[in-house]
Amino acid sequence: MSESGSKVGRIARRSFLVGAGLVGGGVLVGAGVVAWRLGQIDGYMLPASEGETSFGAWLKLARDGRVEVAVPHQDMGQGIYALAVMLAAEGLKLPLEAVRAIPAPVEARYANPVMLLDGLPFDEANEGAVKHAVVWTFDKILRVLGMQGTGGSTSTRNISEQIRRAAFCMHDMLARAASAKFRVPVEQLKNVGGAFLTPDGRTATYAELAADAGKLKPNDIQPPPLANGAYVGRGAPRFDVPLKTYGEAKYGIDTRQPGQLYAAIRHAPRLGGKLSRASVPVKIEGLRGIVEGKDYVAVVAETYAAAMAGLEKADVVWDDSNASSVSTKDVFAAYRAALEKGADFKPRWVIDSAGDVAKAAGKEIKATYDAPFLAHATMEPMNATAWVTETEAKVWAGHQSASLVQLMAAKAANVPTEKVEVFTPFLGGGFGRRADLDYVVKAVEIAGKFKGVPVQTIWSRAEDLRDDVYRPAAMADISAKVDGEGMPASFLYRIAVPSVTDQFVARALPSAKGGMMADRTTVDGAVFSFYGLPTRSIENFTVDLGIPVGFWRSVGYSLNCFFVECFIDELAAAASTKPLDYRAKLLARAGAYEPAKRAARVLEQMAVWDKANPLPAAKDGVQAGRGFAVTASFHSYVGEIADVEIEKGELKVRRVHAAVDCGFAIDPPNVAAQVRSGINYGLTAALYGKVDFDNGSVVPTNFDTYPLLSLDDAPSISVEIVNSGAALGGAGEIGTPPIAPAVANAVFAATGKRLRSLPLTIGVA
Repeated sequence: MSESGSKVGRIARRSFLVGAGLVGGGVLVGAGVVAWRLGQIDGYMLPASEGETSFGAWLKLARDGRVEVAVPHQDMGQGIYALAVMLAAEGLKLPLEAVRAIPAPVEARYANPVMLLDGLPFDEANEGAVKHAVVWTFDKILRVLGMQGTGGSTSTRNISEQIRRAAFCMHDMLARAASAKFRVPVEQLKNVGGAFLTPDGRTATYAELAADAGKLKPNDIQPPPLANGAYVGRGAPRFDVPLKTYGEAKYGIDTRQPGQLYAAIRHAPRLGGKLSRASVPVKIEGLRGIVEGKDYVAVVAETYAAAMAGLEKADVVWDDSNASSVSTKDVFAAYRAALEKGADFKPRWVIDSAGDVAKAAGKEIKATYDAPFLAHATMEPMNATAWVTETEAKVWAGHQSASLVQLMAAKAANVPTEKVEVFTPFLGGGFGRRADLDYVVKAVEIAGKFKGVPVQTIWSRAEDLRDDVYRPAAMADISAKVDGEGMPASFLYRIAVPSVTDQFVARALPSAKGGMMADRTTVDGAVFSFYGLPTRSIENFTVDLGIPVGFWRSVGYSLNCFFVECFIDELAAAASTKPLDYRAKLLARAGAYEPAKRAARVLEQMAVWDKANPLPAAKDGVQAGRGFAVTASFHSYVGEIADVEIEKGELKVRRVHAAVDCGFAIDPPNVAAQVRSGINYGLTAALYGKVDFDNGSVVPTNFDTYPLLSLDDAPSISVEIVNSGAALGGAGEIGTPPIAPAVANAVFAATGKRLRSLPLTIGVA
């Protein structure tokens, strides 16, 4: 282990406690039960009707001769369906059009333990007996629990190898069936576009062989390492793009069922407020009723327009006796007070440490950074359609966990879990918001008042902003003592922020206990740094004033990468060293530590691009600057270079270049598209994003008060992919964390002014 490596033993004991938060309610699963359940799960077969043949959990041959690949993750723009088709087609030696993706059933076989295992407080680059035992144990438990989920940039990592193995296995079974049919050795058969050809010219298609092949015992086929193939490593057209381009793609809000009604919903204007009473005192054509919820009122009508009209005319009385009076200033005052207490504050978690920062000597450099609450502002506002009877329910909704939808809808409808059918259309933006399923629960509650009739509940844009689970605001104190060369002899990082994981678990599984261990998401981007920081302490101060927070694209990385990479730039300036050179020195101090080596390769590519593409000269009256940031998130490494111009106090980001190492890019064009998307999403937060609270009420009400990055303001973006050959990393969120620090560092390069608060505001000099 290098000096920068994690001392995982210091936190290993606490990591066992995560079980209480994951399984909740004191559930204890015996080893024998786990083994039995895993056997049942591993033996699961995709349901096949007459004329179809199932080849295990992932693939089946349909009646029309096409291969269907089951995808347990929701496609919310990241292209996971297209990737699954590519992998299956590659392994089966089929053209892309011979394979189609289908939603996987809600079954334990399709659990996504990767998403939760990433949250364990271990350094991914350092192995050890304790870490291995904990990860192995939790992997098995999570698979038994069967929790499906889409998030954390885990979709590709969770299913790619399973689909590849299934495809190679199915191909082997078909080849053996052809061998038996023709009495020809497998090695003498030639594969030609979905058929096997014998040396004497006889052929059999996959469809003709499927029934016999499906009866064979599968061999355990290990696919070769990922490498460029017919599609893999090169990319292929995404089937969903034409549908979305021409408006033919169906989203949750497009759901139409016979006899469907529509509900318009409004929530208490203050956090913690309750509904006292509500009525619609005027007659509105098509109005079918009003539903009074715990903290909301919904008007149901034959059209959404009529429902909205009824809501506008409704006489609503709210009970604010227990409502929150929190304002933004209170939040940051609480953060400041917590950080001032230092080691005396509780709950305080030291998540990664080495050496003794108190004993370090040298000149001290310190800074404080802060960032606001953020909304998700998905293009498709929250909505869900539900059909409820006394014994069963159906839900149509864009979401990020089919198993949680089934679980929570069943509870809301008071029916058995297995009696809830979930339909998942395209998602018009997830970004973590659709991991929280309050909108599904409320839609089911509303539909439950109209038994046997489908009801679609739609959040207006104002409600979408008011009824969000926000990216948490945060404040961080960072200090370092530097030696004579300006290199850090110590690094102390303290962040005050609420726990997203604790709040999410409390909402999804109320019986689960949170707060029993550190929430790694609070320090992601600061913990287990790839830089050589031999003496360090990375600490979380959990401060929660009751504002609902949730997962947001890149979660903690969006906060901590901004704080850390801006501070690294400050250290470079104090050492009178160029930003890229300073980072190279810090990485060199980490020695053979694998994350440092991967980050160094990204940094080298950034330096090459920087030299080949000098900053364009600015016109008179305009200040121009170039900034840099290097981050690791979701097992991928990204370096971004931002060129900015400032004129009369107005900041414009003109150009961004990203160097990306996600291990191996299975679909390079889509990786580039995801990085561009992440950059633009991150720029909205960096330049405009801010949700304030005033006396318990959300201040922004629409896009006029919560603006998004426009096409006119979007920069030119180029993406360079650096294949390191490492294990697969994520792609959907990795473009977001580096962009804010790269822009802030560019502003300093242009003006000499440090911006330590988001959103970035220049002001007129």
